[in-house]
Amino acid sequence: MGKLGGDEMREIAISGLGLISSIGTDLNSSWNNILEGASGADKVKKFSETPFHNYNACEIKKLTSIVSKNSYMGSATSLFFETVKQALEDASLSINNTMSVGISIGTTMGEIDSLENHLLNNSKWKGKAGPNVIADQIYEKLNLQGPKWTITNACAAGNIAISRAMEDIIKGNADVMIAGGVDILSWVALSGFNSLKALSPDQCRPFDKNRRGLLLGEGSGVVILESKEHLRKRAKKRKALLVGYGLSSDAHHITQPDPEGDGASLAMKKAIEMGNISKEDIGYISAHGTGTVANDLMENVAIKKVFGTNNPLVSSIKGHIGHTLGAASAIEAIISVKILNTGMIPHTLNLKKVDPNINLNLVKGAPFKKSIDYVLSNSYAFGGVNSSLLIRR
Repeated sequence: MGKLGGDEMREIAISGLGLISSIGTDLNSSWNNILEGASGADKVKKFSETPFHNYNACEIKKLTSIVSKNSYMGSATSLFFETVKQALEDASLSINNTMSVGISIGTTMGEIDSLENHLLNNSKWKGKAGPNVIADQIYEKLNLQGPKWTITNACAAGNIAISRAMEDIIKGNADVMIAGGVDILSWVALSGFNSLKALSPDQCRPFDKNRRGLLLGEGSGVVILESKEHLRKRAKKRKALLVGYGLSSDAHHITQPDPEGDGASLAMKKAIEMGNISKEDIGYISAHGTGTVANDLMENVAIKKVFGTNNPLVSSIKGHIGHTLGAASAIEAIISVKILNTGMIPHTLNLKKVDPNINLNLVKGAPFKKSIDYVLSNSYAFGGVNSSLLIRR
């Protein structure tokens, strides 16, 4: 392994994808249900014997069967492991000792089920807990030899994990990186967002005049990243190219985004600069789009600061699958690859009447057909953490 140079340095192959969400047990079912306008929103089942039984969330219906396949792992670890297997199969990649493979995982709550069951139900504490458990167990299970990262930058963790993995390949630390994000529905997250009065009582309506907040969801998304040289040696085709990322921290407030959008716009500019393209090349923006008033307005300001009168298409998939916290940006990056591959752009579900203070080129009503060369995928987090990925067809 050696450091990449020139265009090779800026272009990392995406060779495999894996996704499990509240509306699909794999990438294809999730993607098709997004295009068909499906929503995973339903009354909370996991904590049905608590005050949260009247709340909606986007839960994975078959999570128990997924977890039962790997009973020695916790729920989040098992969910991510099953998604990793999907992505490796999609990449036609069999890991062996001739290659350096690492892992980079973004998560907000980490492996929290055993701790919450212990505290809520006075049950015996089984297994391990914490954010790093997921990477540790999967690293050992797959006998990986490359870098190992656990990223906990809240809702931007998935994007940052993918960015970290990209850097490891650029610097020659790995031939292949397994990267993505995972989070399961947790009592702590529900309680926290409820205390912030950020939860919608029914649906998530990004950018809508009558939006009332976000819905929490659970899910897992994995991308297999490889150097182009390594992929050529394997004689496999890439799904897309990861060509840039931008990260910034404005530290405006512990929970509220900077209304001026300076940090968010800086992250977008950095991603575009790293990709060595013009802002006019961006055909679509996968928005953070949480359905909260403050976040949607900030993102509108940030996008307009970067793109001005140029109007790339914009939509958010959180109306379909909720806000999956550390998994959200990884899932959105995967959907961005499907957009590049198919030319189909999902609409923003539940968007009926656009907030008059928002002037983006929003996709609403139905999916939009258009061939796109570059997608910018945005994700923002508490504490003023901002991230953008630039992906090329």
